[in-house]
Amino acid sequence: MHVVRLKRSLLLFWAVWLSVVFLSNLADAGKESGLLGEWWIFASGNLKFIKQTTALYGNLELVNALLFAGVIVWEGMAAFLFWRAAWTCRGKRSGRNHLYLAFTASLCLWGAFVIADEICIAYALESTHLRLFTAQLVTLLVMELLPED
Repeated sequence: MHVVRLKRSLLLFWAVWLSVVFLSNLADAGKESGLLGEWWIFASGNLKFIKQTTALYGNLELVNALLFAGVIVWEGMAAFLFWRAAWTCRGKRSGRNHLYLAFTASLCLWGAFVIADEICIAYALESTHLRLFTAQLVTLLVMELLPED
């Protein structure tokens, strides 16, 4: 049962982490739209990074807003899927569909970031996204290869 607890803890880590990322980006969007004041401290600042990164291609305010909204929705969905995967993880291969769906959503997110980083020649950001992609792949390997017996 210790291995099942470890696996579930890993899923909970990704659920919590993605939830924090989702909420900080949502707060950032709230600050940008004026729903939250400058006094609001908890915000990612990622919209600013998106604007700086896409500046290479000109002023893309609407495109940047749509990209950021898409990222927020995707992160929220991935967080929800990890919460569900953690909830259904009971060992003996239970909850496999939820597990794979959570990792698929999240790995596709990081893959999309890596491609966008390459398009925008944002190599400094790309290394962070590759590390997150790799960390999640390693977690998935642990989930699959660590015996429960």
